[in-house]
Amino acid sequence: MGKLSAGFDLGADLRTHRRAASLTQLELALRASLAERTVRALEQGSGTLDSWEAALKALGLVLSGRNFPGGETTRKRLATLRRRRGLSQEALARSVGVTKPTIGILEREGRGRLSMLQAVLTVLGAGAYLSPSDGTAAFFTHAGNAPVGQRWETPTELLDALYRVFTRFDLDPCALQKSRTRVKARVHFTEDGGLALPWHGTVFVNPPYGRGLAAWVAKARREVEERRARTVVALLPARPDAAYWHDHVAARAVVYFLRGRLRFSGSEPSAPFPSALAVWGATSDELIGLDKALPEAWRAG
Repeated sequence: MGKLSAGFDLGADLRTHRRAASLTQLELALRASLAERTVRALEQGSGTLDSWEAALKALGLVLSGRNFPGGETTRKRLATLRRRRGLSQEALARSVGVTKPTIGILEREGRGRLSMLQAVLTVLGAGAYLSPSDGTAAFFTHAGNAPVGQRWETPTELLDALYRVFTRFDLDPCALQKSRTRVKARVHFTEDGGLALPWHGTVFVNPPYGRGLAAWVAKARREVEERRARTVVALLPARPDAAYWHDHVAARAVVYFLRGRLRFSGSEPSAPFPSALAVWGATSDELIGLDKALPEAWRAG
């Protein structure tokens, strides 16, 4: 399984809590009935989930998350969140890069590797972090709020053109709760979480066009440059005079300026602004495909 960058690090979180408890790796190992090298491996993001659970118990910690449902066991909570995301075990396995039986064992028996757990939490958008098991955890930065602004539903014709290149996206991090033009993506986050959670794979985002737009554009660039997402395609108002455009789009993304004014789904008149697709991280083959799929667009970059 290839490394799927999460934007959070369970091993680093474990190390932070151990140090906060004024324990050495050896002292934690003795408390948890583990070898010192096992604790060292866990803090580097490797090791088994049995060892991970033992270390958490010794520190009085539980795995929490802004979107992680409650429950008695991690395995049951993972299965619940997977179903809420509308994913089958096979689809989740494909996104994580493991086999379906591996996901089955994780959900039935809670067995597997820490690196796999982190990848699963990333794909499911759990917003994971460690907190005290007594429930006294403070509000974590992992659970930050995202701004909400004006939404324009993506035209189906534009999505159909993109599907000819990408077939299906791995993630739509800014989906509407109820949309007639739901993006074909394996995972959907709603806008109250997509700005705070790490992205992954090939992403399509049509962000809210209110005051928070700059934060979404910055997030798109950052997720690719920091190698969490592979490719991000963003539908944006074409505003090359805006500061965020200069900071995060110009010379950083390939831009397709769309001809005319889009008629967004659910809106009778055309948009009062021009639109563009900003694409970060696309391969040369994907750009060739976009050139063909968007013959009337003007490509820059």
